[in-house]
Amino acid sequence: MINYQTLNDESLVKLLFTEADQLPRKAVDEFVRRGERMIKPLKEIVSNESCWTNSIPEWWAVIHAVFILGAIDTKEAVLPLIRALRQAEAHDVDWITTVLPSIFGKLGIPAIDELKKIVKDKTNDWRVKDSVVMGLAAITINHPEIEDDIFPLIHSVLIDTEEDIDARECAGNVLLDFVRSEYKESLLAFCEEEKKAEEDEFEIVAFSEKDVKEVFSTNEKNLYHYTKDWLSFYDEDEIKKRQERWRREEEEEELEYLEEDEEFLEPFAPEKKKIGRNEPCPCGSGKKYKKCCMNKEK
Repeated sequence: MINYQTLNDESLVKLLFTEADQLPRKAVDEFVRRGERMIKPLKEIVSNESCWTNSIPEWWAVIHAVFILGAIDTKEAVLPLIRALRQAEAHDVDWITTVLPSIFGKLGIPAIDELKKIVKDKTNDWRVKDSVVMGLAAITINHPEIEDDIFPLIHSVLIDTEEDIDARECAGNVLLDFVRSEYKESLLAFCEEEKKAEEDEFEIVAFSEKDVKEVFSTNEKNLYHYTKDWLSFYDEDEIKKRQERWRREEEEEELEYLEEDEEFLEPFAPEKKKIGRNEPCPCGSGKKYKKCCMNKEK
């Protein structure tokens, strides 16, 4: 068994490129123990474009770098993590985008100013804004004293008709997740606005009037996406589950290939139905609908 404390910094960083998705938790804990001096090499990984396009096992290095930056929990990690967010959205790395709101939530107050800049800049892609708005909301969980600063900003995105419609939908979802009843009328007004604008074959909606009323009647917050334990990725049980998943998916792909070679498959014609942006994508990818097939259908 490796004693990670005996490795120099360079050897420790190399593990991120060689261990794929089986990097041990003890190695991650050693990065965190060394703290801020590891920010520079981790920053270099997420800033290097080629790292995002590497093949397995090197590709996993960007994911490890992001997870560890979040765990080191220092202000110096904020900008590298924002850079990683932009790269992750550009390269469709859901392993990162789905946990960054929780990471920003843990970083807390030091992350606020940079995240606010992104929210206020209308040129930013809505996918980036989605994670950032969620990240700001996540910070309020441990810092309720800033709610009166953060939620009005998120509300301003929802009601800004010059803002990207997808960004507005994301803001509305956050206000619903946190059951911000003071914005109920704005949420209902947005539902009406969106209903009139629907022209796609699929009735794509962020949330409906029924959803809004149900949320405020039950008064239950939905904070799962804001409080994820991203370091559970390194738990032994999670590593074993992933290896079993990869093996099973490989077998299924081989079986599908054989079946496709033997018979003609009719093209898929989906039925017209409502699909919530945050619901699992019906294609079975495991991603949220808004991060998967919704854009292809649009």
